[in-house]
Amino acid sequence: MLQNILAGFAALFTWENILFLVFGTLVGLIIGALPGLTGNMAIALMVPITYTMSATTGLVFLTAIYCSSIFGGSISAILLGIPGTISSFATTLDGYPMAKQGKAGQALGISTISSVFGGLFSAIVLMFLTTVLAEFALKFGPAEYFAVAVLGLSCIASIGGKSIIKGLLSGFIGLFFAVIGQDPQRGTKRFVFDIHLLSGVTLVAALIGIFGVISVLKNAEKKSKETGPIPEVDHVWIGWKMCKKLLPTWLRGSVIGTIIGIIPGAGTNVATFLAYDTENKINRSKPKFGEGNPKGVAAPEAANNGVTGGSMVPLLALGVPGNATSALFLGALLLKGLTTGPVLFTEHADVAYSLFLAFFFANIVMAPLGLFLLRYMKKILSIPESLLGGIILAFCVTGVFSISSSSFDVLTCIFFGLLGYAFYKFDIPTAPLIVCLVLGSMAESNLQQALVANKGSYSFLWTHPVALVVLLISLVSFFVPIISKMVKSYRKSRHPEVVAAGDLAEDTSDEMDDD
Repeated sequence: MLQNILAGFAALFTWENILFLVFGTLVGLIIGALPGLTGNMAIALMVPITYTMSATTGLVFLTAIYCSSIFGGSISAILLGIPGTISSFATTLDGYPMAKQGKAGQALGISTISSVFGGLFSAIVLMFLTTVLAEFALKFGPAEYFAVAVLGLSCIASIGGKSIIKGLLSGFIGLFFAVIGQDPQRGTKRFVFDIHLLSGVTLVAALIGIFGVISVLKNAEKKSKETGPIPEVDHVWIGWKMCKKLLPTWLRGSVIGTIIGIIPGAGTNVATFLAYDTENKINRSKPKFGEGNPKGVAAPEAANNGVTGGSMVPLLALGVPGNATSALFLGALLLKGLTTGPVLFTEHADVAYSLFLAFFFANIVMAPLGLFLLRYMKKILSIPESLLGGIILAFCVTGVFSISSSSFDVLTCIFFGLLGYAFYKFDIPTAPLIVCLVLGSMAESNLQQALVANKGSYSFLWTHPVALVVLLISLVSFFVPIISKMVKSYRKSRHPEVVAAGDLAEDTSDEMDDD
């Protein structure tokens, strides 16, 4: 491993990579801070730009955007009471009260250091846990990879929002788009409709449409909101005494965020509310949570960036994107001709380890850059949404076209943008669609290969121990959220006056701002 780490250092530390690391951190921080814009949207727009870069430079750039945009959402959450991303919603509960009490600088400082701590923790876990899983995955065959793909698909039950039916509908639509093109075994055409779909739906174009175009359409229909004066930001450094006081909170939040990130489909909103609720239950200090307690900012922000590294573990080790962000990274890797899973570590170890180190150093760069820029966020938050919308739409079209100079890819981008907007209007979650679109083809191809190897028999489902265990876990992962929602609906019908505290987190899980 030491040799691979040194190779990653050598690949990462070039002037070009350092420049894009800093620039990506700046871009992600600003976009994350602007309400209505998301880190996923920023990554989707930048994926086509990385097409002209080397694999290492492109991944470093996207990693920096990912880490800093997650942190950036806390800035508007604290200063405006409007979370820049849904994952920063829990931060508003204590961050905004602190700002109104004249402690905006302190709240932003806590948010910055907490995010950096959580990000560094998850980066270390990413480096060591991913390699262990990748070594284990070397023993996998088509049967095991089919089971892993099914495990990824099973998360649609937990990311399907409040309506089970709508979540499953979104997933089935994603599976339909996944099978468009040629059959992987027989080569027969499926749903190509005599148009440019023989090779299937272009993943990057679809993701840019879902994240980029839909954000423009959603912001266009919103009326401008009066947010009131933005609080002044004073000193943002919180001091070593406060750091020592918040260290246990950071550790708990980072562990929760990293674990939740590794679980496919859980997402940052789950991690932040769980970390916030955990800290609230063990809190013995004043003020109370919800009234401006610093721990109420530290816990969700540590969990927020703890998810970043954790979410990449299943993608890099097993080739299974656990959330929307890792699906975007998968698109970037495919553009470079790289394959996730054990092959990435055997054939492109320098790229893999430079990515690990990029997560580590992106968080280090985020600390001084974030603390320096926080005083100027008042001007950045005043940028008109109409101007941003035009810029984003131009990036979507030119970015998609630049990948393969295909006008049909532009139409694909627009189609998925309109489809995502229709989902938004009918309150249908887009997360299951994305997961199924990405994993559908993987599940199908590995199933067919397993059947060929097993002479057409499905006995591999129970004769391969690893595949059997993973499939059983998939069943639990799929049905437990469904049963839980049914039980909760039953309890509400019996006791309508009782509303669970966790309902707020569930209401936000339909959004695709993270994960």
